[in-house]
Amino acid sequence: MRRKQNQKRIGKILLLLAVTMCFGACKSLEADLFQPDYQNTTLLPKLTCWIDQPSFENAYGANSYSVKTSDDLKNPYGLTETPYGKGVHEITAKTKLYTAEKRIQDAAEVMVNEVTNNICDMTTRKKGNIVLRAGNIYNKNNYKWSWVSGFTLGVFNVFGMPFCGNVTELEVIVEIYDTRNNLVAQFNERGYAKEYMAFYHGYYEFQRRAATLALQDGLMKIKELIEKDADLIKAKLK
Repeated sequence: MRRKQNQKRIGKILLLLAVTMCFGACKSLEADLFQPDYQNTTLLPKLTCWIDQPSFENAYGANSYSVKTSDDLKNPYGLTETPYGKGVHEITAKTKLYTAEKRIQDAAEVMVNEVTNNICDMTTRKKGNIVLRAGNIYNKNNYKWSWVSGFTLGVFNVFGMPFCGNVTELEVIVEIYDTRNNLVAQFNERGYAKEYMAFYHGYYEFQRRAATLALQDGLMKIKELIEKDADLIKAKLK
């Protein structure tokens, strides 16, 4: 009798955990995650933001949605040629990129927020363009927590213990061009983030969060370098 009662209790716990995970997996990232942190003391003149979508797709192992056209043989991936390479898009706060990979859209939003709020004075006349690219990436999940979760039937996870962890290191590249598309400055830094998967973040979402935090970390380092070279960059943008 007691054995049956214990089995029922375990079954209820597992059901509760399954329901909680279903709701947790649907939760999106917090809106304030994309908000800028601090503003540079010396701001650059207005720059238009661009993102190298193929570089982020390569880093994240993603693919673009492709549109079939009569030029498929010449351009099989539907990537438009721009002054900064194929598939490099101009972005604003309202831009929605044609990709299924949310981390790339996240990168675009982070870039626009940083440039318009922290790096440039958007009330001035446009003096050039700023391009964001992704380089090499190190992305690894640590599943040691899952063994403990399995032993305890997930009970400790309800009280905050993670299911697994993720470490992301992303090479962040920022290029600044004048209005004639001459390269004025280039910065390259590695961003780092460590994130844990809990009930409130699904399997994909916690990796998405780690990628966004790694990008922000890299951009913060680059922002400091831009601050140091601000006068030189402004002189070249004239």
